[in-house]
Amino acid sequence: MVERDTQNNQKGKPATASIHPANSYTTTKGYTSPKYSNALKTNRPVHPGSFVSYGHSAADAGEVIVAPDWSWQNWLETLWKRLTADPAVAFALTVFFTHRLLLFALGAFFAPFVPQVPPLGASLLRDVDPRHWGPAFFLLAPWQRWDTNWYLHIAQWGYAIGDGTTNYPPLYPLGVAVLGRILLEQYMLAAMLISNLAYIFCLIYFYKLASRLFTINVARRASLFLATFPTAFFLLSAYTDSLYLALTLAAFYYAEEKRWWPVIILTILASLTRLQGIILVAPLYYIYMQHRQFNWRKIDRQGIALAALPPVSLGLYLTYVYFVLGDFNFNNHLAVVWHVKFALPWETFFGGLVGFFDPNNAHNLIYNAMDLILLVVFVCLIIIWAQKKLPVAYLIYSVLTMLVFLTRQGVDGFFWMSLNRYVLAVFPVFMLAGAIAPRYLIKVSAFVQAIWAILFVFWMWAG
Repeated sequence: MVERDTQNNQKGKPATASIHPANSYTTTKGYTSPKYSNALKTNRPVHPGSFVSYGHSAADAGEVIVAPDWSWQNWLETLWKRLTADPAVAFALTVFFTHRLLLFALGAFFAPFVPQVPPLGASLLRDVDPRHWGPAFFLLAPWQRWDTNWYLHIAQWGYAIGDGTTNYPPLYPLGVAVLGRILLEQYMLAAMLISNLAYIFCLIYFYKLASRLFTINVARRASLFLATFPTAFFLLSAYTDSLYLALTLAAFYYAEEKRWWPVIILTILASLTRLQGIILVAPLYYIYMQHRQFNWRKIDRQGIALAALPPVSLGLYLTYVYFVLGDFNFNNHLAVVWHVKFALPWETFFGGLVGFFDPNNAHNLIYNAMDLILLVVFVCLIIIWAQKKLPVAYLIYSVLTMLVFLTRQGVDGFFWMSLNRYVLAVFPVFMLAGAIAPRYLIKVSAFVQAIWAILFVFWMWAG
């Protein structure tokens, strides 16, 4: 009877403190407190100036509710973590910043000693000679050399008949023109930004392709061979080398991924960056047919577009030059302005060998010797690529690229004009070097690059 009364009395009592609502928690003092579900609770000490929020019970419990950190430092840290989550991006950014800072330091150190007035043959376009002040004198002026002035001239004043500007395809100067106007007529800065951004993408896609064809360790080592190549400083200068190489590598990467519309667009852009970009159609079409077991009946509209659109796009530019501008002296510009002429590849190669031993060309011996060494090394590595039966599309690209470059024969003692710079585009060779070449050559190559970059800063011919 007593037990039954006790149970009845308990039914009429309110709920005790041990039964808590869903949106509360028990503090250390034994009473409930509402939860702050969207806040971060911490027992760390509060520093003066911190943005913190105290709830009724949170303050009694000794807990601090910290507001989200919206500072720009936190935003940059978050962005960096997201970017470096991809190993290719992380390694590319590391190589880029190291390479960029070292070259900036080298140029800034020698900037006060460089002649203010460039030699007569070094600047045919006096209207864009380096005229920089303040930080730009140390960071930009040392790298405004040779072909850079042509791109800046086209970006500001466009093409004209008879002055040699029509020998430069439009994509790079057009990008410089657009970005330069956005940056309030800072065209040199715009050119450097485009080239440096393109260099980052070069490293990213190069790493991705190399790790696909070989291994991650080979990809890392091959990237270092590319970055330390004697003329690799052109990839960070206001030249088209990095843009062309980035478009080429991206086209190969997306071809391996069977994403053909990006491949078509990138091939068009590459041919409008350099005329030899049209050769990309051959190796990329080989990959396209390889994915279709070389069955011609499986060619779809993407295959037709890949074969047709890049030549048509390049043809439209040449039509504009010849029929709209009326400039019919393309070959004459090469001879007068750049001292080169068209020749068959074997004529360029063997003619250079004969001229190499001519005593009258002794003043160009160092340049020609380096070109000859690089030419032999690259040809040998291409042969090794074929012997190892590595992907045929990359062999086709390498052979065609070297043949196109050998159609430029120097006429004033430089027999393989700019070959040491143009071979940067033969990217499969650097991948193979990462697989078979000894690692100590990276240091040797980096040392030679430093010397070549100093020559470039002092208006001397370096590629």
